[in-house]
Amino acid sequence: MALSWSLACTRALAQTPAPQTTFEPAAPATQTAPSAENPTPSLPHAPGAALRARTPEETEAKRINSLTQINGRPYQRPTHRDQFHDYVRDSYGWPAFARTTARTLYSEARGHPTSWGQDFPGFMQRFGSNVAVTAINGNVRFAMETIFGEDMKYIPCHGCSAKRKIMNTLLAEVSARHYEDGRRFFTLTPVISDFSGPIIANTFWYPNHNPIDGVIGTRTVFATRIGQRLFTEFVWERRHHDRKIQDNERLIKPGKPQPAAPPAPLPVPPPAQPDPPPTQPAPSAKP
Repeated sequence: MALSWSLACTRALAQTPAPQTTFEPAAPATQTAPSAENPTPSLPHAPGAALRARTPEETEAKRINSLTQINGRPYQRPTHRDQFHDYVRDSYGWPAFARTTARTLYSEARGHPTSWGQDFPGFMQRFGSNVAVTAINGNVRFAMETIFGEDMKYIPCHGCSAKRKIMNTLLAEVSARHYEDGRRFFTLTPVISDFSGPIIANTFWYPNHNPIDGVIGTRTVFATRIGQRLFTEFVWERRHHDRKIQDNERLIKPGKPQPAAPPAPLPVPPPAQPDPPPTQPAPSAKP
């Protein structure tokens, strides 16, 4: 009896088909097509799919926005190379030529020094002397600027009122910028440099060899430099048509910090497929 029951169970298990598990094929990963917004095609779950390389123009725009705004313009502390270029332009370029010519015409009109006369040779003597004065002033200014780590470049007040433009011109004669944010600090560099040229000239090659005359003659150096900056403020910079800056508005504005690059997204695994329902065994035929 037991042997017959075992044989019947074995026969039933042999006739029962094994359950078959069916899996639905996963949707193929589509590759993103290149476009203007995503020039580099990538898979949707790739680490760099959500990122896009910045263009040089976008990188430069973000860098400028992070800089401090001074007088309506972004400020970046100049390098030693930039300071050297400004020194050459201010001492031997067109700005220096304009100041030198103005002082020469003033001396020619006054006839000082009297021993040089007021003819063409006297005019050339005065012009050559003023060229040397401008060069000495520029060399002293550049040397002190380099030694003390100062930024002496003049920054016009773009879009400011007349009062602020005049204040900006006068403050440039007794101040300099020292730090990355462009704050002003009191300094004697402009004053010492503008005094040095006339004193040296009147001591060594002017007829009277009187340094006191050089101290008195410094007034023309200050007048021509301030006049040139006022011309820059009220005439030369008007061509930009800058936005008007109110008197109660700050002239030094901190820049916007650059946002950190977003981290690369982690790959997202495909969703898990649900388990298929168990299949019903087929009915077995009766023996």
